[in-house]
Amino acid sequence: MTKKIIIAEPEEGLKFIDTHCHLPFPRPQKNDKLPPDELQYKQYLENGGVYLITSSIDNATLKLILNFIKGKNKIGYTCGWAPQTVTYTPEKKYNEEWKKWIDFVINNSKNFLGIGEIGIDFHHAKTLEKRTKQVSELEKIFELTLDLDKPYILHVRNAAKNEIDIENPNHKFNRYDGATKEILRILEEFNIKSSKVMWHCFSGPDEYGLSLSEQGYKLSVPSSAYGNNKWRRATAKSSLDSLVTETDSYYQHPYLHGPLNVPLNVRYSIAAISYTHNISQVEVSTKTVHNALEFFNLDIET
Repeated sequence: MTKKIIIAEPEEGLKFIDTHCHLPFPRPQKNDKLPPDELQYKQYLENGGVYLITSSIDNATLKLILNFIKGKNKIGYTCGWAPQTVTYTPEKKYNEEWKKWIDFVINNSKNFLGIGEIGIDFHHAKTLEKRTKQVSELEKIFELTLDLDKPYILHVRNAAKNEIDIENPNHKFNRYDGATKEILRILEEFNIKSSKVMWHCFSGPDEYGLSLSEQGYKLSVPSSAYGNNKWRRATAKSSLDSLVTETDSYYQHPYLHGPLNVPLNVRYSIAAISYTHNISQVEVSTKTVHNALEFFNLDIET
């Protein structure tokens, strides 16, 4: 019988930064059990939140964010064109939406903290054609934004064993680390410094938790690492210097499934790192806040 792992609950009085959430975001139409967006923001700051970073994935979510943050303090955003957006935007609409997004990014770089989430997702793109398009669109983003000198927030998801492109079974994208290796190839091609890259919601493969950390990348530990050994294991060997915390809310709840997560639950990321690295939650809190402020170049009193 496998022994149940017991991880301590988040302690009171911790300081924290959620480096990647989606607030606001289109709500699920059924079984919406989330608190109102304003309440989520308020509770986050009242309970130890130093700063909140929310991420758009397309033009629609960017518009939601821009309206939400008006007049608010201690909140910023990153500007993303997610791989799911590349795959699922209708073809007739894609070029128009892409032009609108890249124009905003180039002309408003002083207003946002980073570019992302961007990346490659071979779960949502299961054919070579769709995967190749994600790659080419990501290359376009890097090519057009390098001069902005902004950090990048990556969404990287490898193909699972049951997500092999059956028409191209031997293609490198089908490998367990196919998306990870392709991302690394592109980063090298564009000479992007590891210090300017955060792997959001990092889930492995496990060996990359060490190698990426050693190369100077930032790895973001989601709140779901608290209740999911796979997520914890991915960064168990990563240096504390390389780690930041996130919720990816409203998904990635610490121990529940579905759209139930809130930014305040980033405390559970701290508890998970404390467990894997066998150090105090206070030490994790202090270090991950420092790492996040440094990565996003934020000058904030903590």
